[in-house]
Amino acid sequence: MRAGVLAAWRDSPTRLREDAATEADLVRAGYRDRLLTELAQNAADAAAKAGVAGRLVVRLVGDALHVANTGAPLELSGVHALTALRASGKSDGTDVGRFGVGFTAVLSVSDEVELRSATGSLVFSRDLTWDALRQHNIQIPSSPTEDPADGFVPPVLRMVWPSDTAPVDGFDTEVVLRLRPDVDAAALLAGMHAEAIDLLLELPALRRITIETAEFTSTTTDLGNDLREIRVDGPDNAHRTWWQYRAPRARWLLPIRNGRPTAAAPDVLRAPTRSDEELSLPALLIADVAMQPDRRRLLPGARLAELATGYADFARALPPRDRLVLVPTPAFARSEADGLLREALIRELQTHAWLPIVATHPVTADARDQAAGDAAAGLYDPAPQPGSPPVDVAVPTRASALTGLTEELARLLDDVVGPLVIPELSATGQAEALGVLDVHRLGLARLAELSTGLERTPHWWYSLYAALEPFVVDPLAAEELGALAVPLADGRLVTGPRTTVLDDQLEVAIPVHWARLVHPAAAHPLLARLGARSATAEDLLSEPDLRAELEDHPDDADTIDAVLRLAVLADPTALPSWLSLIELPDVAGELRPADELLLPDAPLRELLVEDSPFSAIDPAVVAGYGAQALRAIGVGWDFTVVTEADPTGPDHDLDDEDRWWSTLSDDPPEFAAIRDLDLVDDAAWPEALWQLASAPRTRRLLTDRNGYTAWWLRTNARIDGTPLGLMRHPSDTEFAELLPTFAVPGLADDATAMRAILADSAVITPELAAALLNALADPSKSPTPEVVSRTHATLAAAVAAELLELTDLDLPDRVRALSGDVIDPAQALVLDQPWFGLALPPNRLVAGDIDTASALATLLDLPLVSESVTAEILTPGRRTTWSAEPLGVVLRQLFSLPRQVGDLVLHDDLTVRLHGAIETTASVPWWRDGDTVHVRTPH
Repeated sequence: MRAGVLAAWRDSPTRLREDAATEADLVRAGYRDRLLTELAQNAADAAAKAGVAGRLVVRLVGDALHVANTGAPLELSGVHALTALRASGKSDGTDVGRFGVGFTAVLSVSDEVELRSATGSLVFSRDLTWDALRQHNIQIPSSPTEDPADGFVPPVLRMVWPSDTAPVDGFDTEVVLRLRPDVDAAALLAGMHAEAIDLLLELPALRRITIETAEFTSTTTDLGNDLREIRVDGPDNAHRTWWQYRAPRARWLLPIRNGRPTAAAPDVLRAPTRSDEELSLPALLIADVAMQPDRRRLLPGARLAELATGYADFARALPPRDRLVLVPTPAFARSEADGLLREALIRELQTHAWLPIVATHPVTADARDQAAGDAAAGLYDPAPQPGSPPVDVAVPTRASALTGLTEELARLLDDVVGPLVIPELSATGQAEALGVLDVHRLGLARLAELSTGLERTPHWWYSLYAALEPFVVDPLAAEELGALAVPLADGRLVTGPRTTVLDDQLEVAIPVHWARLVHPAAAHPLLARLGARSATAEDLLSEPDLRAELEDHPDDADTIDAVLRLAVLADPTALPSWLSLIELPDVAGELRPADELLLPDAPLRELLVEDSPFSAIDPAVVAGYGAQALRAIGVGWDFTVVTEADPTGPDHDLDDEDRWWSTLSDDPPEFAAIRDLDLVDDAAWPEALWQLASAPRTRRLLTDRNGYTAWWLRTNARIDGTPLGLMRHPSDTEFAELLPTFAVPGLADDATAMRAILADSAVITPELAAALLNALADPSKSPTPEVVSRTHATLAAAVAAELLELTDLDLPDRVRALSGDVIDPAQALVLDQPWFGLALPPNRLVAGDIDTASALATLLDLPLVSESVTAEILTPGRRTTWSAEPLGVVLRQLFSLPRQVGDLVLHDDLTVRLHGAIETTASVPWWRDGDTVHVRTPH
């Protein structure tokens, strides 16, 4: 063999360089850091061929590394393979290394390699190869570059020499490597120590690996369900365990911790030993797949998807509670192979029946037929698994999962929602894996929807509510169960606990056929948390179903009897006004709505006009149920209050309501008003007001000035022919002697209740303005100058604020002067500059507020003094300034004057002459001419 190699090198120096380069490439690239892996593969192949449990021992003796193994010894074909670089002596398809080049890994640490075998030993040596080249005068190829580091190094494994040394006792083969000086032996052994466990997993023919004194042993146990447990024991009593499942094209291994399988850490594809294809799968993958010669990378076109075949069977072989560990969780793929495998595994899991579901118990023939059809289609498999408790399984895409499912709830829902994932796999932490599998997520809202129409006993419903109660942990969960079905005592099944009543809480049994009363056997506290109410008499009388019943059958005797018996127990203020829809007989036997009937001796009767629409109720009804119950449902006794929350318009059938509503800027948030005020006789208003002020529910409406009731009373109610809105309260002196005084005995002193229905100087309406103008022009009235001035000022302010339309007012023929005289408007002047009031006669002046004098002149159609009269100062004076004159300082403090900018002129006698509408001369203490102020000095 050596002669043939030497002849080839002698004839072709290029061949020599090619062989050297090929060997160097294999050492530097494909088989770097794979020394123990390649030797372990050879040992596993030898053990498998010999049919023995493989054993591998690594020892360091001086500078020599000894690697011995049991199994078939070296054969001639093996010698040829070792020296041929590309040829392999492993013809059995079950052998791991098929390319015959893995042995070059020994050159990563040694140039002197001895292979000892029971059938003969060999030596490979770089030094011996150099000697052979020199002895045979074989030309040494020159370096293609001038770099000394690129010098020629001959190959080692092409030349082989025989040896007489046998392998160590007890072993069939031993490889001895003389370590190069640059090799760190301790680090090399440490690396082998770390590889040992992986090699025992990857190469099942190997059962024991010893690295110096550290021994690693692999044992396999059959668990059933095609599962095997692999345990690797190491030094210091350490051990690790995996569960293995063998599929058609792959072996899958799951790490076991504390007796349960757990997802593997990110790893690499093993074919069967570690490659460089990074993976992020839940289980270790040892695959039979096409690899490149150095077994580091996949061959292009490798059929990775086929490796997923049987993965779902692996999942099904696991205990039910642990099966989701095999689901790849969402993550970025670590390589192209990883991405393809993840997709294939997920597809395999999604399309096969393995996911444990709650055992179903079909309750109808149709349900049984559906279950049988699913089983036949492979979508559902009720068959128990060997070695594990019986469990039903389903295709994940046909199953449903409820996060947090309990055993009790699962038992109740097994035939309600179809295939339901078992509680052990329905925890919050498993929701992500179920999502990957496209398992239908079942929520509380869907459960509530499915409950509609179920035919179950009340006790079953109670159990369902008890099982659902732990899920209601916040308002959102309660909202989701808002459509939960509820069985009623009358046999009906209704949707939504909010519309039901848990218990009538009545001491007397009253047949209430309109209320949604929960069946006592199903009455669970959860229903109260979901909105079911404990019914009082007020609750039962406010039921929407009762209103619908009264609208359709207001004269139903059973309904009327139940309502009136409940009304005795209810708070009348809490009852709805629509109870007055009930029709009861009047004294003539005619049925009439309750709100059109009056009780005998009702105080309201004496206040109404003769042709009012009210009738007296049949005394027999009063005797049977009592006045309290009848008043509670709307039979008249005194005034009735109409209420509505969030009103949208004047639709309450009240007198003149449209006109009042038009005065509002926005719809009121709540509407409350006293009805039938238009039926009160005019002569009865003093007594009617007394009744309204005496009852708290109506008194509060009197005090609301902006409300309908107070507005209607101010506008329409009259005492002695005068509307209340044109009367003043006795304590209100703003319009004293101008408006009539409200003097109803017993009410005149009740300012709190009465002020809102009487005249208010802060709210000037056109009617009040007209009344005040007429009163000012009435010579029979004698208001004081102060009242006259304030009234004029109030009217002028309303005009200035555009609260009055002047075209709507008819001015009287006379006006009231400041003196109190009623004069002809042709003689009147509106005072707009106060100093003119010191010189003009008060019986010619109409005075209000100086700031609104122009508005007053416009209202009364009168001229201003400043436009009709001019003044001339007749007496001389001394001109000075406010700041230089002591009297100026005193005057500013005395009259609280602001700082003056004009001159101050002091006169011993101040006389002015007036021209224009009034011609006169007058002595005055003060006058103003532009910015100049004239003052008569005191003597």
